[in-house]
Amino acid sequence: MERRIDRENWPRNAHDRLFARLEVPFYSLTWKLDVTGAVDYAKAHGISVYAVLIWVTMKALNGVEAFRYELRGEDVFLLDCRNPSYTYPWNDELFGICSLPWIEGESPIGFFARMKEAERNNPSPIPTAEADEAGHDVYLSSTPWFDYTHLTQEFPLDNTDSTPRIMWGRFTTDEKGRKTLSYTVQVNHRLIDGIHLARLLDGLNGAIHALEEN
Repeated sequence: MERRIDRENWPRNAHDRLFARLEVPFYSLTWKLDVTGAVDYAKAHGISVYAVLIWVTMKALNGVEAFRYELRGEDVFLLDCRNPSYTYPWNDELFGICSLPWIEGESPIGFFARMKEAERNNPSPIPTAEADEAGHDVYLSSTPWFDYTHLTQEFPLDNTDSTPRIMWGRFTTDEKGRKTLSYTVQVNHRLIDGIHLARLLDGLNGAIHALEEN
């Protein structure tokens, strides 16, 4: 479901118009995220850390309205939710891309099971252009081979592109046993400001902390 925004009464209309003047209104931010609770939860339940981090990301992101805005030409829509589109190992050095609907209230264990089923039934490792444009997705990936300090991601030279792009690196463990990783979010400034990234971070920390208590 989605709702078309009345631009004339949209508080962000002037800010959107400001950044619409730019050919490349995208920016990214990287921070260190404590994922101890997510890693421990995954190990305790025999599921992948990657799946738990995707679940945490989607739960937090869909809780911030700004991340659910979508530009289509001159129109703006507010989505009920975004869905995960993520990379996964396909064959040797190649990767596949899989998408599935987000179900609010589903546990990480149920989400992991649906991920595995979707990957097994994925007809092709790379979606067609039509399929790639069909869903209201968040693009997710990771670099499990190494940590990093910062990165940028690919994007089309289309300043209406509204898809958040999120990636994280390999986690490291400090002397106290806490596990952290570099977490990068790339967004369109026409829709998302720093305050919205801060709310995303709060949501991530809250979701991970809740897992740590289970």
